[in-house]
Amino acid sequence: MKPEIQGLTRRTLLAAAATIPLSRHAVAATAPSPVLSVAAIAPFLCSGVAVTPDETIFLGMPRFPGNEATFSVGRVAPDGTVHPFPGGSWNGWKPGQDGTAAFVMVNAIHLFADGTLWAVDQGAPPGQTPEPGAQKLVQLDTTSGAILRVLRFPKDIMPPGAQFNDLRIHGDLLFATDSGLGGIVIHNLKTGRTLRRLSAHPLLRNDATHIHKGAGGRILQDAQGNRPQVQSDDIEIDAAGTWLYFAVPAGPLKKIRVADLLDDRKSDIDLAALVQVAAEIPSIGGTCIDTLGNIYLSDGENARIAILSPDGRNTTLAQDPRLISPDALFIDRKRTLYVPCSQIEKLAMFNGGTDGTRAPFLVLSLPLPEQLGALRLGAALEG
Repeated sequence: MKPEIQGLTRRTLLAAAATIPLSRHAVAATAPSPVLSVAAIAPFLCSGVAVTPDETIFLGMPRFPGNEATFSVGRVAPDGTVHPFPGGSWNGWKPGQDGTAAFVMVNAIHLFADGTLWAVDQGAPPGQTPEPGAQKLVQLDTTSGAILRVLRFPKDIMPPGAQFNDLRIHGDLLFATDSGLGGIVIHNLKTGRTLRRLSAHPLLRNDATHIHKGAGGRILQDAQGNRPQVQSDDIEIDAAGTWLYFAVPAGPLKKIRVADLLDDRKSDIDLAALVQVAAEIPSIGGTCIDTLGNIYLSDGENARIAILSPDGRNTTLAQDPRLISPDALFIDRKRTLYVPCSQIEKLAMFNGGTDGTRAPFLVLSLPLPEQLGALRLGAALEG
């Protein structure tokens, strides 16, 4: 836990967080901007959130510098306190220990239609190489904490330098992005068949045109001027399972038909010709998609949540100064949108060598309106 949060009660932090005024520039074109409320306060930097049908909140808290004591995955109790999940050795990893049955670097969590929780563990803190078996995808029972499944992949699927980033599930198919080399991994949960597609292709990597930025357009870089090298990151599948969307944090948002990805007669060269640019976007931390195909973007440059409609309209849902590096978004079954304010852009590695992160680490939420101006909004695709 960071020193700034010690000695403060949750009630004090909630009150303080709620009093930060909304930006006067928060506008949806023809409707008032919904108000973001504090849904949870994380004890460590938080980049992921998932919510069960009974409204239990889970948090993903990665082991970034300054957050080495994180227990990685937490469950929020009714009184607002956050407890290690599932508990025991899974949450107590220390450098030098075996990471095959413990959370080492949880980059994402997500909850799907069957109500189970998935955690994406990159297997090593930033800048380090994971030990064999430490990088994994873990499925958990949200009630008991039982480990239901652990997926690890051989070098033809996850070669040296590959790094899982996020995942989505549609039917029996699990789709995951590789942000180390660039690539899309598709695993059939029923048959066990796995494909690696568009491996290290330039379309899934940073280019020289789109620059990863933070608030106000500040270019993210460390003390030596090195910029983040995050390849394919965000990923979404539409409700019909027709399109897979993906992006590096700086954009653009691209798409490809799922059927083409699954067609093993098509080479990566063939697939590259089928990738389309869906939209130019600002630098984002995370996404989600609703049943009507609207894609929600965590806009880190403008402290807002934007919505990209299927017909290409870009609308502001909410804008708030507390949205510092807004990250992975989640819509629950009651149509509440959750967004962790990760503050990642203030880590020394992205902030010129100075760690500017400060508690409280907020998770904000808002009920989705049925309509935002002329734009109809859908419901949760998962969860």
